[in-house]
Amino acid sequence: MTQIYAVDIELIDSFNESAKACYPDEFLCMVRQEDGVVNELVLLPGTVYGDSHSFLSEWMAPVDYSLAGTVHSHPGYSNEASDDDLAMFSNMGGIHFITCQPYDRNSWKAYNSKGQVLTDLKIIY
Repeated sequence: MTQIYAVDIELIDSFNESAKACYPDEFLCMVRQEDGVVNELVLLPGTVYGDSHSFLSEWMAPVDYSLAGTVHSHPGYSNEASDDDLAMFSNMGGIHFITCQPYDRNSWKAYNSKGQVLTDLKIIY
């Protein structure tokens, strides 16, 4: 598995715009990486968006070793991972993003599969 070291700023902008579009429901999708840079949203058929939860149809994910994890939004002002988030993180890849209101370049956090905040992730502009 490729070591993730960075995220593309366009991905951050994309997931924040998606979160705004889904509000007040939570947005959820998978992310893809290339050469250690998370750079693409992967929307899965059958994903359910709700006001306090969302879930993926994992069996709809492509067989793709570049899938790296997930991104989802919280409809409030906290990007802290809940217990349900932590359970998902441990099963769905190595990097997970949570964004919250106001859904901008400063409103997200990245976590590893153990739920630890990734503080050394570079942003590629």
